[in-house]
Amino acid sequence: MKNLLLFVSLICIVLSCKENKISGELALKKWSINKIDSVIISLQKLDSQLVRQTSQDSLKSNFNLARTQFKHVESIIEYYFQGLTKRINGPALPDIKVEDGQVWPPHGFQVIEQLVYEDPSKVETDLIQNELQLLITDLNFIKSNLSETSILPRHVAELLQQELIRITSLGITGFDSPIAFQSIHEAYQALEGMRQICDIYYGSSALSQTFKTAFASTLQFDGFKQNFDDFDRLAFIKSSLIPLSIELSRLYNHTAEDSAIATPISRVYADWAKGKGFNPDFYVNYEVGKYSLAKQQLGARLFSDKQLSKTKNISCATCHQSSKYFTDGEIKATNFIHGGTLSRNSPTLLYAALQSNQFYDMRSVSLEDQIFDVMHNESEFNLSPEVVFQHIKKDSAYIALFKKAYPEKDSLGSYDIRNAIATYVRSLSPFSSRLDQEISSNKKILTDQELKGFNIFMGKGKCGTCHFFPLFNGTVPPFYSKSESEIIGVPSAAQWSAAKIDPDLGRYGIHKLEELKYSFKTPTVRNAEHTAPYMHNGVYNSLAEVIRFYEVGGAKGIGISLPNQTLPFDNLKLNSEEKEALIAFIKTLSDNK
Repeated sequence: MKNLLLFVSLICIVLSCKENKISGELALKKWSINKIDSVIISLQKLDSQLVRQTSQDSLKSNFNLARTQFKHVESIIEYYFQGLTKRINGPALPDIKVEDGQVWPPHGFQVIEQLVYEDPSKVETDLIQNELQLLITDLNFIKSNLSETSILPRHVAELLQQELIRITSLGITGFDSPIAFQSIHEAYQALEGMRQICDIYYGSSALSQTFKTAFASTLQFDGFKQNFDDFDRLAFIKSSLIPLSIELSRLYNHTAEDSAIATPISRVYADWAKGKGFNPDFYVNYEVGKYSLAKQQLGARLFSDKQLSKTKNISCATCHQSSKYFTDGEIKATNFIHGGTLSRNSPTLLYAALQSNQFYDMRSVSLEDQIFDVMHNESEFNLSPEVVFQHIKKDSAYIALFKKAYPEKDSLGSYDIRNAIATYVRSLSPFSSRLDQEISSNKKILTDQELKGFNIFMGKGKCGTCHFFPLFNGTVPPFYSKSESEIIGVPSAAQWSAAKIDPDLGRYGIHKLEELKYSFKTPTVRNAEHTAPYMHNGVYNSLAEVIRFYEVGGAKGIGISLPNQTLPFDNLKLNSEEKEALIAFIKTLSDNK
């Protein structure tokens, strides 16, 4: 009888939990749809104001209200409708599809922001109304499809952690409020939306007091009273977002089934912020190519083996020297085959695995593909992997290493050479800098000047809007599916007036799209202290020069006219103390050897 009662009790508990999840899902859908309706109503009011020729201040006010309402439900929209979100809240830059050569004009909030905040005498009513209608159409599409979408417990856990990532890397940096500078207010609203999601989905009574306290503490962060430039971003990350992330992680226990789903990063913000849990295998094309220690060890030997080149006098390590943080310290890479130099500077391989494309012109979509290119290049290795493998087959030590690295394969080939080297490169993401120590520690590691530099990098300096925390490269969080390139107008020589554009056409040389002329991949700033000279052509010898170039607005500020420049033209107006702080911070990104 006792066993029967226990069984019945367990059944009741299971059914009750299931009912709670279903009711939570339905309530969250209803809440989300109502929030989207609120955004639409605000956008419709904005449209009406344009017809009535209301004052620009009123237009701005209503636009900011729509943004606030959007931020409440942003985490839901971004998670379930990734295909639409760039059109809703992406940067006001063309969306270039290199796969088929299509160039789509930008739409959404950031385009409307530019138009609404334009000089009152230049406000284009028809253009704004057209953008409003497109945005309303997209939001109505989301609203109609959301009711048919399954909101699972795993989804809610992930979307909440992803929103913390979004707040940090795209929110408080000013990435998605570049003109209105409402980023700090919007970060607060995004957090408030998350709080409401937790109350609705999990039920307020089911949430622990510790959890509620963590959320309340985050929403009461003193920095929300500060302006954009003064907001203490590092304190916000350490004292508010990381503790909140840990509390959020306790609401859901990930299963083995969840772990089988490939993700680029750990599902917990706290790990992400500390540089833990990045998945270098995310960009591996084949299951057989995934990481193992044996592959890494084999790859390390191949990386330094000069037998891989036709002339037998160069290896990967020749241009990517570990003592120089995997660069060569030269303006442009040496051409060991024909003499002189290659066309570009040798970039660091540290963190190279954590990006979707390789080379400055982004022509390779994997490290294996990049290595294939280097091996076949007549000015580099000039030897096919097939020929290399014939050499390796004669070396019994190599054969033993290959069999250990690829025990499941009956025969080995050129892909295995490339994959082994790529696996070694995938091991080169140490996250051992002083900044990493600062974020992972309860103690203060950085100096006041370095902390100030971090906040300038992530705020006033606008560096963090292209070099995204914590990788500080151009791979866009939280999905990490795309690495960005920018047109900044690098000069051919370090001149500060009447400069000439460097003749290297960048991505245009691969895709022949006018919008990609002079476009280059955004590299990591990690270890920049040790990787001079800078830019694809090695034109700048110091961090001070690089900062000066960006501060004056890139190409435009040094006399180069580039109609498709993606770097904002504004002068950042950094004083000497701020520039010194920025350099001091960049030096905290150097990994310990």
